[in-house]
Amino acid sequence: IITKEGKNMINETIKLKDFYKNINSDSKLVTYCPDNFEEFSTGRKRKAILIIPGGGYEFTSQREAEPIALAFLGHDIAAFVLEYTIGEFEFPKPIDETFAAILYIRQNAEKYHVDANKISLMGFSAGGHLAASTTMLMEDNYFSKLLDCKQEELKINGLLLGYPVITMDPNFTHAGTARCRTHGNKEMIEKFSIEKHVTNKFPKTFIFLTSEDNAVPPENSLRFASELVKHHIPVELHMYPEGGHGLALGNEITNWHKEDKVYKDVETWIYHALEFVKEKI
Repeated sequence: IITKEGKNMINETIKLKDFYKNINSDSKLVTYCPDNFEEFSTGRKRKAILIIPGGGYEFTSQREAEPIALAFLGHDIAAFVLEYTIGEFEFPKPIDETFAAILYIRQNAEKYHVDANKISLMGFSAGGHLAASTTMLMEDNYFSKLLDCKQEELKINGLLLGYPVITMDPNFTHAGTARCRTHGNKEMIEKFSIEKHVTNKFPKTFIFLTSEDNAVPPENSLRFASELVKHHIPVELHMYPEGGHGLALGNEITNWHKEDKVYKDVETWIYHALEFVKEKI
């Protein structure tokens, strides 16, 4: 917790509804931000990443939350984790919560020693769908009106995705994610098939996945990457030959309880992602 004198990591839990009157959920933002020190980092402004764990919109994965934040924190990147609405929800949830988190980070950039023009999203699985959906709607003034802010305050400067759900096409989607997001509504199925709505406004994008993923087929990432390329958006894509779904860091830190295998090549994604944020955003 931040002290009066500082000199600690800024670790707080923020209830977004305490700051934005039109957010009426219990969504929370957890901060993992390096403080500044007189000895070596006075006045430093860091790049920031908002992490959105997966879980099929039915839970939020602990393995894709704090361990990911700490990996970025260890490289002097301010990290935030969004605890968003899950289960039964209707549009605009939880996209409104994601935009509220972006706005909160930007409006409090000085407090968290963040560069307000260097805020990226990172989503995993269904959290990847939420991150990509939010990016897709970045130009929609519905959300700036909802949050009573300027449109540019909701800008996303970079997008990082881990084995994301992208399409609502029943042949390739993740059934649980599609059910929670669309409720089988044809209009929602069309609206939230992200690959159909890519524009040249999307930010630089990083994606990693495995070709053995049987839960979220690789076609999700491949279709999305192809559309980004068509729209001249820089995209970095890493597809590893082995490993199933939901590997998080891919190492012993984030192993499933039932899983004791470590995929040495998948482990490398975090280093590529760090380089992407440092050099491309």
